[in-house]
Amino acid sequence: MANGHGRADGARFPARRAAGRGRGWYRGDCHVHSVYSSGANLTAQQLAAAARVAGLDFVATTEHNNSLGHEAWGAARR
Repeated sequence: MANGHGRADGARFPARRAAGRGRGWYRGDCHVHSVYSSGANLTAQQLAAAARVAGLDFVATTEHNNSLGHEAWGAARR
């Protein structure tokens, strides 16, 4: 995983650097859980859609003790 964008087993990860709009303030949520954490019931796609509706520029996933959601979050980004 030299470039951080994939693993030997084929899993994909979001880019290390998000495409931004330059300098300025960004709105986001730094603590988000999806179905990959116990007690949460929204998918990454549902959370990303809700973040867009709320006008957020980013979310930071904080799944409990696993990395299974990396591919799902990568597919939810724009």
